[in-house]
Amino acid sequence: MTCQTCGHHNQEKFCPNCGEKRFDPHSLTLSHVAEEVVESFTHADHTLLRTIKTLLFKPGKLTAEYVAGRRVHYMKPLGLFLVVNLVFFLVVDYNAFNQPLSTFLNYDNYTAFGTKEAVYHVLTTSGQTLATYQPVFDSSMKASSKGYLIVLIPLFALLFGLLMWPAHRTFIEHLVFSAHFLSFVLIFLLLQQFLIILPYVFLFGQQQWMTRGDQIWSFLGLALLGFYQARAFKRFYGTSKLWSASAALLGTLLFAGIIMAYRLILFYKILYLSH
Repeated sequence: MTCQTCGHHNQEKFCPNCGEKRFDPHSLTLSHVAEEVVESFTHADHTLLRTIKTLLFKPGKLTAEYVAGRRVHYMKPLGLFLVVNLVFFLVVDYNAFNQPLSTFLNYDNYTAFGTKEAVYHVLTTSGQTLATYQPVFDSSMKASSKGYLIVLIPLFALLFGLLMWPAHRTFIEHLVFSAHFLSFVLIFLLLQQFLIILPYVFLFGQQQWMTRGDQIWSFLGLALLGFYQARAFKRFYGTSKLWSASAALLGTLLFAGIIMAYRLILFYKILYLSH
């Protein structure tokens, strides 16, 4: 049989020249289209679940498998990140990357950088009130934090390259590791929202979470991220336990600083560049 795409002779189920599947008139029937739709959804779900399970419980393995060329059973790093990113920002309103204007007006970690003065300067010059400007800012912050989060992948790739320089990995390998790590962070924060924050607020109230629960869990959450990093470093980069643990400790501290800087950059970007 001749390939309908490239004209190559002796086509079997798939063309050996271009890979085109042999045409079957049955493929144009409604039943076959329904079969393909069901198959595509179940296959995607199966692949996604396997990928997430490996990401959560075997730190560093996804990157190791991808670099080794064993990729068919898992989602690609960027595709995984984009899917998790979409779900995260559809479900969670305010999070580590997306803070409301009230946070920048009331927390010392931000007001130390002149956020309160900047907000009231913009309100004075534009003639707006805080009540009218706040929902505009919050909406823009939510959209921006989703749209710009991808820039953290190369930024963390540089960080991992510095921390793991004895492993002599390429920048692309660091990029893959970074995409997987940030995907884990988003899933971790998503689980935190439903397993920790919402039950705590339900039992003790929003005020108790803001004054006590948030600080306690922030510390515990960073500790868990550090533990995950150490395991992932050791498995993928092959560094010693001591080096992996030390790099994870430094990486976790830098992670917190980078996220805070990310929030501040978005804050000033929205304040002065968004209209």
